Amino acid sequence: MRSRLYLRILARPALLFSLVSIILASGCNARIEPTYKENDIPSIIKKICLDEYKLDVTTKRTDSTIWIYAPMTKMLHKDYGKKEGQIFDEELVEKLRNILITVGRVLISSDNTPDFYCLTASDINLGIDYTLMGYVLDMKKSYAEFIPWPEANRRYVIKFQLAADAIGDKTGSHVKTYGIKLPDFLANQIAQRIAASFQEEELKNYFQVDKCEGRIEKNIFYFDYIIKQTAKPKEDIDITKRMLDIISYCIQSYEFNDFSGVVLTDLLTQNKLDFNKGAIVDRPKEL
Repeated sequence: MRSRLYLRILARPALLFSLVSIILASGCNARIEPTYKENDIPSIIKKICLDEYKLDVTTKRTDSTIWIYAPMTKMLHKDYGKKEGQIFDEELVEKLRNILITVGRVLISSDNTPDFYCLTASDINLGIDYTLMGYVLDMKKSYAEFIPWPEANRRYVIKFQLAADAIGDKTGSHVKTYGIKLPDFLANQIAQRIAASFQEEELKNYFQVDKCEGRIEKNIFYFDYIIKQTAKPKEDIDITKRMLDIISYCIQSYEFNDFSGVVLTDLLTQNKLDFNKGAIVDRPKEL
């Protein structure tokens, strides 16, 4: 019963985007505090969460990333599975919003920051991990209104998975912390955007996304996917073109040049397409 309950969510990336949009809706109104020192970032985040929001989080710094762990006793709405649209518990959304506002306040006003931040919230009763990874420069640009908030929300890498080790874990001992790197972050973000794009309102009745994963190896981006067309849309949709448009848009937006090509693999047909760097960076930047 437990697996059936959560797998319906895990298979639908669009639901995760809807949650992050709700969480971050008020982010641009966060107060900016006086400057903090780099070495104090973990302790300041922990202190503000506890003092202002009564949230006891665990923080840890790696070379490139500030990690925040938040144990939760409930993630899913009490009417999940009974009423359409009732998925995440309202208190969970508010708690995550407060944590992310805190992270924003501290990082925006620190003298030096890590490149990334990662929040993992775990349901310690049922064993679920919700992880949100963000690029600090994206946060700064969105606060300064250089990029709109809807676009900023799409730049988060979000994972939602069953995690038996999370049961009873109040300090985050089951979470493996590491230094997030931009190439890996981009590969995951692009794959996530591709999956979500085929679940947007105008396409969700025509396509089913069973899998979309990204990685980078030896400076080549690899995207493996299973995207099935379940009905004929009013206009023909070229899956490859749509994927390439998203890949090009993201790579150009981040001005990322340290790659030599892109490989797309349709796991259903085993069809593999190779594109050189020029085919990506010279493509018109549009979505």
